[in-house]
Amino acid sequence: MNFKQTVETSFNEWKNNGICQQAVDVNKKIGAEYFNAASPQFFTGNIHAKLVLVHLNPKMNKENWGKKCEYADFNEYWNFSTHFGNSVYGINSPRTHKSPFDLKQVQFLKSFGILPFNGEKYHDLEISIDQKLQLELVPFGSPDFNYHKIGVENLRPFIEISLNLLLECERKYIIFCGRVFCEILKDFILKEKTHSFHLTKNDGNLTASEFEVTNIKLKCNQKEITACIAPQYAKQGYPVGRYGDKVHELYGKF
Repeated sequence: MNFKQTVETSFNEWKNNGICQQAVDVNKKIGAEYFNAASPQFFTGNIHAKLVLVHLNPKMNKENWGKKCEYADFNEYWNFSTHFGNSVYGINSPRTHKSPFDLKQVQFLKSFGILPFNGEKYHDLEISIDQKLQLELVPFGSPDFNYHKIGVENLRPFIEISLNLLLECERKYIIFCGRVFCEILKDFILKEKTHSFHLTKNDGNLTASEFEVTNIKLKCNQKEITACIAPQYAKQGYPVGRYGDKVHELYGKF
């Protein structure tokens, strides 16, 4: 199955049965109800985008698990994921969605010069979601993500689905967000190089801690792809725009 067929299968299971079988199966392998078996979130944005950010999974507390599917059909679900930015930040949206993460993301993404930002807040927020691809490695929510408990072998099917999607069309930047990807992807990494550096803070001083970007070459199904891991993407209270500048500057340099 290709990516869209995989998404449709999980959606139909959720719509018809209230649960997604893949989530049920991986929970059985883990030996605990680790992932929410309902409300899968595979992606937001354009699946053919040149700029891709890959996250671990949607963060979701257990009180929000098990929700009934309220989408009329798969097309409505797919379109909502594709145009999520427009639905919450577009000119005809209520614009009540508040997300410090989205604002931070705009600052990071500006560094790559690939999205048509114009400085207008809501326009840029919409663009930052709908004209890039945010891909969730595991589409099922959980309060945290402990790959030791989950087991790297249990993540392999999700990795292969994600990499196959990334290989479907030309990408300019693929960024895996979080240090944990160094371990999760290790069986697929052919080549890697880590660059370390300090960032200049707003007061002109350098950050006390070092930041990194790890360039990687991955292989899946006899095909190779260049990407990078941004270990400090989710770090709090740092000059995120300058980190984006360095990731952009060093991308692909082995």
